[in-house]
Amino acid sequence: MSAEFTTSFLTYYIRSLGERTREEKSSTKFGFDWIIYNLALADELIPYRLPFIRGGPDEISKTKTEPEFGVDLSFISPDKKVLYIFVLKDEVLKGSTWNSNNFDYDLRNAASPNLEAPEFLEIQAVRIILAYNKDEDQTGIQYFENLTKNLGPTIRGTIPLSFERWNLTTITEKVKDKLLTPSLLPQRFFSLFSYISSQFADFRHGSDAWTQQLIPNWNRFLSDLLTGNVGERNVRLLPVALIILREQGNINPSSGTGWLDLAEWAMLAIWEVFRTADKNGVKQAILEIWFGMYLPELHQYYRAHAKELATEHSLESRGSGTYLDSVASAIVAQWHVARLGILAVGLAEFGTDPPEEEQKAQLKMLNEIADWLIGFMNANPSTMRPILDINHIEQFLIWRTLWQVGRIEDIYKWLFNLQRNLLVRRSKTAWLPFIEGGNSLETVFEYLATNEKPPEFTDQSSLLLLCLLEIAFCLDPEKREKLIALYYKQIILAQDSSGNQLKNCEPIDLMGWAPPEDWASRILIKSLSYEGECQALSVFNIQGDLDSKRIVENIEQFVRQSREAQKFEFPEWLPASVLVLACLKHQTPLPPEIWRLPIWGVIDSESCKGEQK
Repeated sequence: MSAEFTTSFLTYYIRSLGERTREEKSSTKFGFDWIIYNLALADELIPYRLPFIRGGPDEISKTKTEPEFGVDLSFISPDKKVLYIFVLKDEVLKGSTWNSNNFDYDLRNAASPNLEAPEFLEIQAVRIILAYNKDEDQTGIQYFENLTKNLGPTIRGTIPLSFERWNLTTITEKVKDKLLTPSLLPQRFFSLFSYISSQFADFRHGSDAWTQQLIPNWNRFLSDLLTGNVGERNVRLLPVALIILREQGNINPSSGTGWLDLAEWAMLAIWEVFRTADKNGVKQAILEIWFGMYLPELHQYYRAHAKELATEHSLESRGSGTYLDSVASAIVAQWHVARLGILAVGLAEFGTDPPEEEQKAQLKMLNEIADWLIGFMNANPSTMRPILDINHIEQFLIWRTLWQVGRIEDIYKWLFNLQRNLLVRRSKTAWLPFIEGGNSLETVFEYLATNEKPPEFTDQSSLLLLCLLEIAFCLDPEKREKLIALYYKQIILAQDSSGNQLKNCEPIDLMGWAPPEDWASRILIKSLSYEGECQALSVFNIQGDLDSKRIVENIEQFVRQSREAQKFEFPEWLPASVLVLACLKHQTPLPPEIWRLPIWGVIDSESCKGEQK
């Protein structure tokens, strides 16, 4: 993560905080007093006066109600010779707030400390620090300088007195230098987040420990942070947590993809908040995190690794010397295909009606991502090896990445090469199972390990194949008919080039999926793969030679009937890239309308007649 992004999101968070951390009936209000406290501890200062009574690691410290007399926090240096007094304000330092928000009054009180306490017997200097997590104007600065100059250079004529200002920028820089640790988070999250940070540094991304321990803990943290009366401060805290994880996990060689994995669960959590949020500040914070943190981090990752991924067979694993390696490399390949696709779709959604120069820059960036994807697929056959039917999500993302920049010829080449790779598996020329319709990797691995097809293995129907046939409709009519006929005859009907049935192969039914009506309100939080309605397109028999044009017409008729039977509308508040990410993380089929709408257009009396819009 760049220093600029780190600074920006730390600044957003610190600026959103109140002065005091306190528990209220509706929610917990986070204050920057906890940050100042931990910055002082990082400098090994000894607490003397705190605005709260410290609690346990999972508690909120109880706010004191005693008079402050201008002193919010105070500390003593390790040698007990310097007294540090902090005056905190969550207001802008300016002329209109100088008196109304007690800047003047509190600084005067803080500058007159009672040094009679036994702890102060060795004090040789007093430093007053005005810390405010906002900005200032020149009038406010002038008031501060005038007051501190008039308060005099000493206390009782013998003890030097000095003043400092820590504004938002100063506090942010000090946090960057000293406090990118779990201690930066509010106290109630410290214990769990410390545990998460430790696991993130130790566990390999994708391992059993990662999926069975770290991910549940991370989702528990997200739930604690983002459930209930969620305010802007809660949302602003999330990127700070991710920044800390990045800092703490640098020693883990899988931290790059691992961090993206955790960030994706976090993105779904904040978009669920967006769905019900009624405050513009909360919504704006979520948009900034999605477009300003997650997508740029994804872009930075693939910019750094594009050449590596475009190296021939860079993902091929040879650990076992069996087809298990082929499946393992395919899983990794599909993971990267999906993220490149989400990056492309997400960046295409950024900005509404941008100026011409920005449009050109955006198009250049989207073409660059398409180039990365093509280079990756050309170098790694594993990208042409979908293992599960749910991998239709990755196939859609390949299509969308290329389609949105007009790379129609690249789409044709990809679909053509994919058909040849699928045919090898369909004909059992290579001992690698065909696409598993139940989306169970365990079943696939059992099949490979035993060389026997488990009863649970499903390959009689496929949503992925229907998806491929439908997205082929973006091609010109000649190539469309040729390609769809190849897929239908050789992959779906399992016929060879002479029209003969492949040995031990049965035709596959094409399977559509219609989401449940309340799909949009639940897709961000759970899998809906066992809900909704199936729309089957059974094998159709055409007398005599299978005519390519008739095949195309039958598929298009199915699309038209499916769309008319259940009209699907995308929620306006949910970007397509977030929708796809939710389906990917929860292993839920994509609503077919996500590719049908760009190809066939909006459903009306004239729609679905084969005209591309």
